[in-house]
Amino acid sequence: MDEVKKFCVIGLPVSHSLSPMIHKEFAKQQGINIQYKMIEPDTEEHFETHAQSFFSKKGFGANITIPFKEQAYNFANSYDESAIECECANTLMLKENEIRAFNTDGRGFINDFYNKDISLSKKDILILGAGGSAKSIINSLVKEDIGSINILTRTPDKAIRLIDKYKKSSDIRVYKDNSKYDIIVNTTPVSLIKKEIDFPSSIFKTDSLSYDLFYSKNNTIFQDWSDNNGAIKSYNGLGMLIEQAALSFNIWNDFKPITDGISKKLGF
Repeated sequence: MDEVKKFCVIGLPVSHSLSPMIHKEFAKQQGINIQYKMIEPDTEEHFETHAQSFFSKKGFGANITIPFKEQAYNFANSYDESAIECECANTLMLKENEIRAFNTDGRGFINDFYNKDISLSKKDILILGAGGSAKSIINSLVKEDIGSINILTRTPDKAIRLIDKYKKSSDIRVYKDNSKYDIIVNTTPVSLIKKEIDFPSSIFKTDSLSYDLFYSKNNTIFQDWSDNNGAIKSYNGLGMLIEQAALSFNIWNDFKPITDGISKKLGF
């Protein structure tokens, strides 16, 4: 019988994750046997303990989600270019006795826009939040032919660091009151924690799109808020989740899975 490769996703919370189902579908395409489990540390301080335990028991690869992406980067021994640029990781792999870190979030985000035939060219984009996911997305957006990137966050020091990092290569700035944008991207966990939304509703143009990194079988809280406040169309992050997972799977198994049709297999 073929050896079973062990994978996992580590997050807090993680019980909602579709990653196990997605990677099992990819494994079917390749014809390999995998075990993919969910690991939820009880506090943010316990990430390293759980990650170390997983890899010490012949774990092969791990997906990392909120709130551990920056800790995952610090946990690793070596890094790909994207992880270094973002200073956070959503993919870990044990190879040749070292933990290697990768970041597939930003590329997965861009690939989902391509799949949806949404042009980013010359678009003014507002990023809500400045955490690990925002870092990853901004790092990929600056390589596209966009108009501007704007950041709205309650942690302005994080926004300033991102602006300082990319200002030489891109038009990137802090949100200004009453500004309007072509694309609004929510990287905050408001939809996950069902928190009341207090973003300014003036951010929408008559043809603005919104994109929530979180996903649900029904509209997310952020999608509903966007639809009610002027977005012409809102999307959730399922497509990004699938695309970043495909990139992770390829890193681990040297196999590019087909992503078309995966959302239907997940019941969406």
